[in-house]
Amino acid sequence: MHIQLGKRLASAADYGVALLLLAVIGSAAHAFSAPAQGDLGYDIYDIVVNQGVKGPLGFVGGVAAFLFGVSRLFSNIMIGIPTIVAAVCLIKADSILQTFGLTI
Repeated sequence: MHIQLGKRLASAADYGVALLLLAVIGSAAHAFSAPAQGDLGYDIYDIVVNQGVKGPLGFVGGVAAFLFGVSRLFSNIMIGIPTIVAAVCLIKADSILQTFGLTI
């Protein structure tokens, strides 16, 4: 009985350390804001994000990936679901980036 209680306490301590580490890492996040015109890296951001991901190329790629995922959903669910999730992430990539508060 005493050994089992010790294992439970050690397991709880492991989870506590993991939660503390997550809290420390999560507090260091900063919100991402798009660079202003004339800033360093604006041209690359404009081409990749504004014209690529948020433009027609990103939308068509997201819709194509979504349709491919739906077609694979019936034959192989392990390929279909991740493909659909990736397509939605591609379509909403700019919103996801700002929501998570990642820094580029």
